[in-house]
Parts: sequence; C-alpha cells; structure tokens
Amino acid sequence: MSFINKIKEIYRYRHMLFTLVKQDINGRYKGSIFGFLWTLLNPLFMLLVYSVVFSIVFKSNIENYPIYLFVCLMPWNAFNTMIGGGTTCVSNNASIIKKVYFPREVLPLAVVISNTIQYFFSLVITFIALLVSGIGITWYAVFLPLVILVQVVFAFGLILMLSAANVYIRDVQYMMNPIMMIWMYASPILYSISMVPEKWQALYRLNPMVTIIQGYQNLLYDRTLPDFKALGIVLLISLGICVIGYLVFNKLQRRFAEEV
Repeated sequence: MSFINKIKEIYRYRHMLFTLVKQDINGRYKGSIFGFLWTLLNPLFMLLVYSVVFSIVFKSNIENYPIYLFVCLMPWNAFNTMIGGGTTCVSNNASIIKKVYFPREVLPLAVVISNTIQYFFSLVITFIALLVSGIGITWYAVFLPLVILVQVVFAFGLILMLSAANVYIRDVQYMMNPIMMIWMYASPILYSISMVPEKWQALYRLNPMVTIIQGYQNLLYDRTLPDFKALGIVLLISLGICVIGYLVFNKLQRRFAEEV
C-alpha cells in the first residue's frame, strides 16, 4: 500500500483514532476526583516544588532557574511520556489487534496526539508562571506550535520504529528508561547550553532535542526568536526518521497478530 493510500485509510478510521485518544487521556485519570484537571494541577505542583527547592536549597547561576527548568522540563516530560507510551502501544493492544482489522499506525498516532493535547493544556501553567515571575510573554510565542510540530514529528518517527520492534523484542521497552534518562542529561534541560565546552558543541548539537529544547528556551525564557535554520534541519531529519519508521513499521506489522 502506498503512503498516500495509507493516509487515506487512516482518515477513514479517524473515529477510531479519536476514540483511542479520548481513552488515553481519560484513562490516566480514571477514578480520580479531579479527573482531567490533573493536567493543570500536576505542572502547577511541579512548578511550586522547583520554586522552593531551587530558590532556597539549591541555587543556580541561571537567573530565574525554577522558571528556566520548568520551561525545559515540561516539553521534555511530554516527549518522554510520548516515547514511553508509544513504545508499548502495539504490544499493549494485543486483544484489539487480534480481533479487529484497522491500520496499525493508528495506535502510535493516538499516543502522539493525546500527549500533545495534554502538553498544550500544561502550557496554561507555563504562561501563568512566566507572567507571575516577571519574565512575561512576547509575540514570539506564536512560533511555539512550530517547535512543538518538530518535536511531534521527531517523536512519531521514533515511536513507529520502537513500537514495532517491541512486539518482537520486549526488552526494548525496558531499555528506554535508562536511554531516556541519559538523553535528558545530554540535552540542555538542567543546565544552559553555554555550559557545554566549545570543543564539544558540534557533537552536542547532533542531538535533535538540543535544537528543540533550545527553541522552547528562546521563545519562552529568553524571549527571542529561535534558530529557524536549525529547526528546519531537525524537521527534515525528523521527516526522514518518519519515513524510515513507516517502512520499518509497515514491514514488521505483518506478523503483529501472531507475535503480540
């Protein structure tokens, strides 16, 4: 099946996609009194903890470090949750795969969409924090969807490969926790990119999340325009990863029903 026909097929199953997204979001807060409100409460509590710990106990040379950390960690947490949930999205839906036919790409796509929606809701707390801290919000924030788009495309390509591989090798899902931890420390989240030695900068920037996280920093913390050229390059790389991910997923999905 061609790529265009696959898109058309996924569109025909858009109602199933919508249902999966809704189930993923509601399922996280099932049985909770506050329900979806936790999408706002969780980042709020996180911000309060950072403000206390890094303003009183651990002080950093980075100005408004709790806000800096919050701006960087929120998109990273969304990316981390996306990869974690995406890796197991096929293997965790064995019952559906064995009983009903549908384009299997709907499963990783649903994970990406649900986590992106929740990140957009968490931005409400981010914007409030920026206003209260005095940093403020500029019109540059209108470019935020561009950075989010690059991150989503990058994540989707990875999830296509990881979710397919995890069906055959379940160790993949267990490998991702240490990999994501190392990846976080290899990205400018807990520290500024200026702290990386100049001789390592070129190697350091091979990590696509460096450009993506820096895009969030530029727009929300530094209140400057991001490096559009660098973002464009990462977007092209991400699209390439999506193509590779699709080819891998399409080849491995033939035996999903037997392997899950």
